[in-house]
Amino acid sequence: MTETTCDIVIDQDLRSLIPPLTDEELASLEANLLADGCLDPLVVWRQRGVLLDGHNRKAVCDRYGIDYAVRALDLPGRDAAKSWIIEHQFGRRNLTPYQRAELALTLSEMAAAEAMARKRMLAGKSKDGSAGGRGRKKNPVQNSAQGLGGAEPEIRKTRARIAKRAGVSHNTIDRVKYLAINADEDTKAKLRRGDTSIHAEYKRLKQPHVAHNSGDNEWYTPKAYIERAVKVMGGIDLDPASSAEANEVVNAARFYTEKDNGLDRPWSGRVWMNPPYAQPHIQRFCEALAGHYRSRHVSQAVVLVNNATETRWFQTLLSVASAVCLPAGRVRFWHPSKRSAPLQGQAVIYLGDNAAVFVEAFGELGGVCRVVR
Repeated sequence: MTETTCDIVIDQDLRSLIPPLTDEELASLEANLLADGCLDPLVVWRQRGVLLDGHNRKAVCDRYGIDYAVRALDLPGRDAAKSWIIEHQFGRRNLTPYQRAELALTLSEMAAAEAMARKRMLAGKSKDGSAGGRGRKKNPVQNSAQGLGGAEPEIRKTRARIAKRAGVSHNTIDRVKYLAINADEDTKAKLRRGDTSIHAEYKRLKQPHVAHNSGDNEWYTPKAYIERAVKVMGGIDLDPASSAEANEVVNAARFYTEKDNGLDRPWSGRVWMNPPYAQPHIQRFCEALAGHYRSRHVSQAVVLVNNATETRWFQTLLSVASAVCLPAGRVRFWHPSKRSAPLQGQAVIYLGDNAAVFVEAFGELGGVCRVVR
């Protein structure tokens, strides 16, 4: 997406690579430009006329009729333009650690993609430079550490250089990649503002959401919750994350154990689900249920999970839910050989058309609300 103003092209995709200024920084920039004029030239990609640096200065100058100079750079392509923008941003002192690591992650992934492309090109050529294949001699480097595996050292070396340039560590980039996938947008906004730390949010999200926060997924549902689920749905056709012991209480017509891997099996009918609470399992089970419900393979479902409302998986369930119950006390999960000591509150989420019955049945356990979209 592009827009052209005064013969300079504003490319929104490239502009999105530049972390925005705060209101205070924008006010200070405007005051300086009004007082001293535009002292630094705008930087433009010569071949495309695309603005690479100076978006905020240009906006203020256009608003007040302030003259500005332009410096043109010769760049071979779009990736080079992206790399220049990101490298230039590393010089900003006002970036938060998360913003720096986000930029470093983008640059690292671009470099890795480029290295892998070179590796594939090498692997597809013969020794004399012709394309490899049936009837042709294969390149000896294909099976060497400098061939098919040769991209890895190059990627690690490039990543180390980028991390150093950005002023962050390898571990920080890895953690930001995890947060980019698993954190909700509100958390990411706080990280970009510096209102919370990468370490704190990574630790919070990596902490398994389980009944007693130990990472042990084998905890079973109390009978009171199953009885109410049956009252709402009229029965339970499937429990996709269960065991023989748990199904003695759930009494589902079909159930899948850890060995069965319910994610790979068919889902249908009325579902009860108390999923494994550790990542990435809980995300995958919640996404699977939402998908099966949207496709009408699942007609109704009652799900018992931790009340981690900020997580992607919880929001995934809410996107298809009809009602939610927040129990007044922590659920006392059970196990035939272990004692439960839950440290976090839970939520019961209903998917289906019997929300009124769900409200009546689960209202005895705590507050219930309908989900409105």
